[in-house]
Amino acid sequence: MSKSFYNSSIWDGKTCKLSILVPTRDMVHAHFSYCLAQLMKTTSEMGIDTYLFYDSSTILLNQREKLIEKAKEVKSDYVLWLDSDMMFPSTTALRLLEHNKDIVACNYMRRSKPLKTVAYTDLNDWNSWLPMEIHDELIKVEGVGMGCMLMKLDMFDKLEKPYFEFRYKENTEDYFGEDFILLGKLRELEYEVFIDTYLSMMVKHVGNYAF
Repeated sequence: MSKSFYNSSIWDGKTCKLSILVPTRDMVHAHFSYCLAQLMKTTSEMGIDTYLFYDSSTILLNQREKLIEKAKEVKSDYVLWLDSDMMFPSTTALRLLEHNKDIVACNYMRRSKPLKTVAYTDLNDWNSWLPMEIHDELIKVEGVGMGCMLMKLDMFDKLEKPYFEFRYKENTEDYFGEDFILLGKLRELEYEVFIDTYLSMMVKHVGNYAF
């Protein structure tokens, strides 16, 4: 059996530089803050040069563009996108890095009914959402929300600005989000998008529900 983070208590991956990018508003969930603190501690202790950048401005597209520039300024190898309403294990970054993929993310539930996940295998079919099930291998998808996503930063050198934008879909009379548009641009450059279904089971999307 090859050595990996799953069967070893010692991280033996290559040293790299990671920027954690969080677009947010004025306040974040307490659960997110706790998870982030534990993730920062675990990742740094394992030899990963880790930076954290927040942007609390009001326009999401601007937030993501500015955060990527922050990661470029410190010459990061990877960026880990985290939404401020997520819960995740302290080993999340290490587990995603272990896959050595250009783009690897976690699947999670939407915060609205009908209950569906945020990952889709076919963006022309909104019924192609990926169920929360464990698979032995990574699952390839066409689109997934960026609430917990690891990306290699050098991919952005091959893109023209703006990296992030919304796009209207006339056939369904709704919008593609900035996450799906970005991933579409990268797929056109022959990058692939993968889901870690095992880790996804431990990632939660925090919401409010009136009982």
